[in-house]
Amino acid sequence: MQFDKFTIKSQEAIQEAHALAEQNGHQEIKPEHLLAALLKQKDGVIIPTLQKMGVNIASLNEDTQRLIDKLPKVSGAGFGQVYASQ
Repeated sequence: MQFDKFTIKSQEAIQEAHALAEQNGHQEIKPEHLLAALLKQKDGVIIPTLQKMGVNIASLNEDTQRLIDKLPKVSGAGFGQVYASQ
């Protein structure tokens, strides 16, 4: 993956998804992490687009966090490096 080919906002979202995975003790960056990262971008295009579609952003945030909380956690010496899921 050529990270430098992504837009600045995309790069920020991927970095935030990585940070969210680490903070939650997840070894794998899942789509849920990326969605949560995109929903944190207040000046991005995702939130306005979803709002125009009638999506309740607060509810989507809660649902996304619930999904993240259900993901398996890794701790201790086996934590290793965080990687992106397929």
